[in-house]
Parts: sequence; structure tokens; C-alpha cells
Amino acid sequence: MADSKLSGLQLNNVTKAFRKLVAVDDLTLHVPRGSMFGLLGANGAGKTTTLRMVLSILRPDTGTITWDGEPISSIARSRFGYLPEERGLYPKMKAGEQLVFLAGLNDIGSTEANRRAREWLGRVGLGGEWGRKVEELSKGNQQKVQVLAALIHDPDLMLLDEPFSGLDPINTEILRETLLQRRDQGRTIIFSSHRLEQVEELCDHVAIIHRGRLLTSGPLSTLKKQSGRALVELGFKLPVDSAPALDTFINGLGHDTHVVRERRTDSIRIELRDGLTPENVLQAALASGPGEIKRF
Repeated sequence: MADSKLSGLQLNNVTKAFRKLVAVDDLTLHVPRGSMFGLLGANGAGKTTTLRMVLSILRPDTGTITWDGEPISSIARSRFGYLPEERGLYPKMKAGEQLVFLAGLNDIGSTEANRRAREWLGRVGLGGEWGRKVEELSKGNQQKVQVLAALIHDPDLMLLDEPFSGLDPINTEILRETLLQRRDQGRTIIFSSHRLEQVEELCDHVAIIHRGRLLTSGPLSTLKKQSGRALVELGFKLPVDSAPALDTFINGLGHDTHVVRERRTDSIRIELRDGLTPENVLQAALASGPGEIKRF
């Protein structure tokens, strides 16, 4: 059995069944404090059930869940923030008023709640949307308000269920930067996803679950070494019209030597195959890449 006194979140031999369906099966997991932790698995793997047990929305049939060694049920709910997969905003309430109301439920005074709501709405590009009803916002902006509702009370632990679902690339980047800032401030963030590239890009620790059972977990760098996969990311200072140049660079690497895992307007993430090395990629980018390299 794992050590229940470890700092952060600890699940020990946790099982949860719904009649004959075992949603989570003898799960033991450690989420270190101050980490960005990815819970990776296909739809139906048990991710949402796990998050709900951490929040005591559901109770495990067997096993224990602790935060810094204390039973999770004894921890004040205001220390946690939750973004559910099924969004839970009040559609008729104005965006700013909704954040103030939800902050108040977590013991934040009205003056401070107003200050935080205005600050956070401004940070994510919604400074002018204070007085608009949630139902009048785009789906992406509704998602941002929902994320702010999970962090406005400054929780120690944030649990985000598929937080990037429905976001366009611009809003995805805004959310990504917001989460990284929270992690850098010492907060612990767990987010579930079925998309490997999101977990690889953001997380320093990861767990992969399948049909309720843990397949593997640990620091992402260690798991990458164990898998034998080589991933390279290149960032470019690209002009707006440089997409053809990026295509030429990718095609020049050879179709059998790599798989493009993620592509943006200013960066590309590549999985290397068949002897292609990071040095080969860098040399090709310097020789005929689409622009000045800003990171590698």
C-alpha cells in the first residue's frame, strides 16, 4: 500500500462500482503538491468518477483518499476548485455577477470577490463581458467563465474534467497559460483528457487508466524514456503567410521518419522514427526551415 503521509493527493486501493460496472478498480495514485497532473484515458476509463471521489461527490466502495495525509472528507471544500465535464453555469445570470456569487460560496467577501472577478475576466480577455448573460456568450467564453469559477477562490487543488473541450486554438492557449501560472504559484492541478498531446504539452506527472485500472503513472519524463519515443518541438518566429514554408520543411524530413503530433501557426511537435534524431531535425530547420527558431 502507498504511503498515506505523502504531500499532496493520495489514493490508496480505491474502487467504485455502479451495480455490475466497476468504474474504478483498485486505483492507487499519488499526485505531488505543486504539480500539473494529467489523468489520461479514453471515454469511459473512469476519469470523471475518480475526480468526483476526490471531491467527495461520490464515496469509494473501498480504499482511502487523503490530502497531505488527512482524509479528503475532512478537508474544507473551499480548498478545492472543480470544473465538471457537464458545465454548471447559470445561463440567465451575468458573467461577472456569477463569479462573485460563486466566490461567495467559498467564503470570499463581496468586495474581494468583485475585485478578483474583474481582474480574472480581464486576464482572459473578457473584461468587457461583465454585464452579459452567460447564455449570450460564445461557447468558448462560457468555458473560460467556468474555469474562472473553479479558481477565483484560489484553491490549493484544482480538478478540471476535459477543460479544453470546445475551445479554439486562441482560447486554448489562454487557458494553458492560466494553468501554468497557477502551477508556478504552487497550486496543484489535475486535469483529465483523452488527448495525449495535451497531457504531453502541459503535465509534469501523468497517470494512464483503462477500464478503471491504472496502466502506468509517474513523472512524464520518466514515462517517455520508458516508452522509447522521441519527441521534438520547434518554435518559429513565423510570418502570417508562412504555412507553405512549414509544409515544405515537414515534407523535407521524409514521410516515414516522423509523425506530426501537434501543429500550430508558430510551432510543431514531432515524434521521431526510423533513426531520425533531434539533431537531424534541428539541422534541417536551420538549413531550410520556415523562419528563425525561437525554441527547440
